Amino acid sequence: MIPADIIQTDFPKVSPICLVEEAARIMRDHGLHALPVVERDRLNGVIACEDIVYRGIADGIDWFFAHVEDFLTAEPKAAFASSSVTETKALLDAERLDWLPVLDENRKYVGVIRLQSLETLGTAPQSVLA
Repeated sequence: MIPADIIQTDFPKVSPICLVEEAARIMRDHGLHALPVVERDRLNGVIACEDIVYRGIADGIDWFFAHVEDFLTAEPKAAFASSSVTETKALLDAERLDWLPVLDENRKYVGVIRLQSLETLGTAPQSVLA
């Protein structure tokens, strides 16, 4: 099970109707390359810089008035809060991701788990992990 204290519940996220420009600004301001897209505790997808560039700007779409829902990647990889740390780290490594959305047993969005948090957890003294 992923320890609740390393799930980042305050990670920036956007709604599907957020303007792409605002999503890009949030990514820039937080040094991120992607954001979870959440509506009413449900993960709709992830919007990444690549989505904006390849699905929007490169296609000549007027991205100034475009909404995140038009460019997001639906059904992104996600971890469940009940997943083991080993499974979660393996998924992050295999997909070459810095973070994953975390869902509860009802598939509600909980937050994100960062690879850095799992790596730090792995280097903690055994008494802390027990």
